Amino acid sequence: MGGDHLWDAIGAAGEILGALAVVATLIYFGRQISQANRISTATGARELQQMYTHVYTLITTNSDIRGLLTRMHDPSYEVQSAEEQEQIDAFIPLLTGIWMATAIAHEQGQISSHMYVIYCEDVEVKLSKWPGLRPHAVNFAKTYSPSDQYDIFRPFYN
Repeated sequence: MGGDHLWDAIGAAGEILGALAVVATLIYFGRQISQANRISTATGARELQQMYTHVYTLITTNSDIRGLLTRMHDPSYEVQSAEEQEQIDAFIPLLTGIWMATAIAHEQGQISSHMYVIYCEDVEVKLSKWPGLRPHAVNFAKTYSPSDQYDIFRPFYN
């Protein structure tokens, strides 16, 4: 009978050690998931910043685009040529693509709500800075994207 108690004690100790191992494993996995979420958020923010960097590089290095955007300061701006229309048709998807990627990244939890608000404010800034761009951007967004589903496009419709 003494041996039975010994095996019972060993079994109980084994169950305690097993439970501790499960708890330690859960803590480890929880930290790994938390770290993966932080990495995903940082990656999402970095990718959006790279998209913006690309657009700003285009603006600063391409005098034709810079000239077009300067003309777009005029709210009553009208397209002057087929070439200019092509520039607009190429530039608008760059901006709206960033904004759509931002909305999706926020929806997927890849950027914080704080960052999303900053990007939403940027849309308002761009449309205020380039009011001549607004009708072209709105037309593009209505044609090619479900823009009315995302807060980031709200300035298009105000």
